[in-house]
Amino acid sequence: MIIVFSTYPDKENAEKAAEGLVEKDLAACVNILKIENSVYKWKGKIEKKPEYLLIMKTTRGAYPKLEAFIKKDHPDDVPEIIFFYVRGGNKEYIQWVNSVTFSKLLRVPLDLSATKRARRSLRTDIKAIKPRTSSR
Repeated sequence: MIIVFSTYPDKENAEKAAEGLVEKDLAACVNILKIENSVYKWKGKIEKKPEYLLIMKTTRGAYPKLEAFIKKDHPDDVPEIIFFYVRGGNKEYIQWVNSVTFSKLLRVPLDLSATKRARRSLRTDIKAIKPRTSSR
């Protein structure tokens, strides 16, 4: 399990992102916190602005799609997206996060017919090159 942080400049974009992430099973849960003021340097100038912090509970496997989702519609040129590994906690909660974020991401229909054909071909090739033993 990982915790991902990202900030948004306004409440509307933060809520839209949070809902989309949960709807698409990229995060099990997203908290939105209002930050009174963030102070940072951007393009050589000190900025002071309120922001909204998204705290996302997800999995490492879902992270690439989560990051792409945020980057796609984020209003900032360079959005903050950072994550931390969770090394412990309530096991049932962590299992819930894993089940929610991976449940749909891992449901991929597989076409096993190619595998069966390859296996059949391999058996034929093995039989063809099997050395003969002399009978005594």
